[in-house]
Amino acid sequence: MAELTLVQFLVALLMGLGAVCLFVWGVLSGHFRDVEAIKHRVYRNEVNDDEQRR
Repeated sequence: MAELTLVQFLVALLMGLGAVCLFVWGVLSGHFRDVEAIKHRVYRNEVNDDEQRR
């Protein structure tokens, strides 16, 4: 029973470490810079599409 608990702990620890590594990679590669710009670009594209359909 103790082995099962240790394995579960190691799996959870590795998954958490993997998530932290992905987050750090995303921050360092610039994926979280100017996150508002995509929202505005999508909105402008939708408005332009609606205007072209009229």
